[in-house]
Order: sequence, then C-alpha cells, then structure tokens
Amino acid sequence: MLPSLAAAKLGAQLVTGLGVSKILADIVKNNVNVVTTADAVKVWTGSFVLGSIIIEHTSDHIERVMRDVSDVFEKRKAEKENEDVVDYKV
Repeated sequence: MLPSLAAAKLGAQLVTGLGVSKILADIVKNNVNVVTTADAVKVWTGSFVLGSIIIEHTSDHIERVMRDVSDVFEKRKAEKENEDVVDYKV
C-alpha cells in the first residue's frame, strides 16, 4: 500500500473511532439512568463492547476500500509504465 494511503487509512480509522465513541456516549447519556455503581459498570462494559464491535467492522470496511484504491493506483502506475516503453520492431 502506498504510504499516503496508509496515512489516510489510519486517519479514517481514528476519526471513525472517535465518532463511534461520541455517538455511543451521547446515546447512553440521553437514554440510560445510572443509579448504582453496578449500573455504571454494566453500562460502561456494554458501551465498550458495542463500540469495539462497531469499530472493528468499520476498520475492516476502511481496509477493503483502501486496498481497492491502492490496487487502482498500482494498476494505473503499471499501465503508465507500459505506455512509456516504446516497442520498436525493425
């Protein structure tokens, strides 16, 4: 994978992770009443597991997209190199 695409992939995964964390935190804050410490532990554990699952799936998706983009760039680069080679037949 091209270094610039690797950096883009890392950035996309970071932003996705932060976004998922924010969304889950807002959902929990607006919809869950935590009364006891046990409730807090259950809510935190559930949020952590759900967030991990979502982030894993989005990371897999980002990886597939970046691999496809990298393949297109590599294919185009190979085509460009082949165009630059002139085949002279005498």
